Parts: sequence; structure tokens; C-alpha cells
Amino acid sequence: MAVTTKKTNTRIKNERQELLEDLEQYILNNQSIDLITWRLLGGRHFMHNKPVSTLDFVTAGTKGISKRSLVTLACTLDIPMRAMAHMLNLSEKTLGRKKPDDLLDKLPSSLSIEIAQTVARGIEVFDGRDKFNRWLQKENRALRGQKPFDLLNTPTGIKLVNQVLGRIEEGVYS
Repeated sequence: MAVTTKKTNTRIKNERQELLEDLEQYILNNQSIDLITWRLLGGRHFMHNKPVSTLDFVTAGTKGISKRSLVTLACTLDIPMRAMAHMLNLSEKTLGRKKPDDLLDKLPSSLSIEIAQTVARGIEVFDGRDKFNRWLQKENRALRGQKPFDLLNTPTGIKLVNQVLGRIEEGVYS
């Protein structure tokens, strides 16, 4: 049993390292937000083909995304799965019971995709995951002192975070 756990942990670490390296390459190669989002959600594990338009994400959200996609997104945000469950308004137990290939319902799937798109945009704006993750955890004056991360659990909060990212992208201090 311990050997299996050790192999699983090694596999997870390798997958995490591969994800982070891929993200660096996507950023360096100025890939689109849609492609970065696709990779953040697990690439071919998420959707067999790279997205052609944002409508591909609508289709994926309607079908439901896998727990594996959430694990990949949580890894990018460097947060535990219990924080991911809270962000998606799911109980930790419900999320914990799901197998990697089990699908989530429409609403948490759609919210996960919206969060991933925001993360992709933030990584692009800040030229990297680490800088963006630090920004997410800092109180922000444009958000009345709230941390952007704390707003990612509702569509309205995601919209506000995207507005602030847009201001930063345009060079307006936020």
C-alpha cells in the first residue's frame, strides 16, 4: 500500500511540474487566453481538442468538467482542494468523494471555467503564475480592501477581479 501511495505522489509531482513548465511556455509564446485556460484545466484531459472559440468552454461546462480539472486548477493557484471546494460552493466531503474522472454539475463546472479564464488572464497580465498568485492574496484598494482571491467564488466577484486586471493591463493603478 505504501509503495502505491509513493508512486501516486511521484506521479502527481511530475504532473504538477509538467503543468508549470507548460504554462511558462504558453506565456513565453504569447498563447491566447483560451489556450492557457485549456491547459489550466488539464489540456487534453479536459477537452480532447484545443478550443477554437470560447463557445467550446460553454459546451464543456454544460457537459461538466472532471475533478481532475479542478485538481489542475488548484495546483496552479497553489491552494488545497478544500479551498477549491469552498470557492465552488461545494462541500469538502462531496468533492473528496469524487474520483478524478467524475464530472461536476453544470454550475460548479461553469464557475470553474470562469475562474480558470480569470487565472489565465491574470497570469498573462502579471507575466507569470507566482506574481499573479501573490497579487490574488493581497488586499486591493480597488476592491475596497478585499483580496481578489476571496471574490473568485461568485460570478460577480470574478467580473470585478477581471475589471481590475483590465485596469492593470491598461496601466491604470489598481
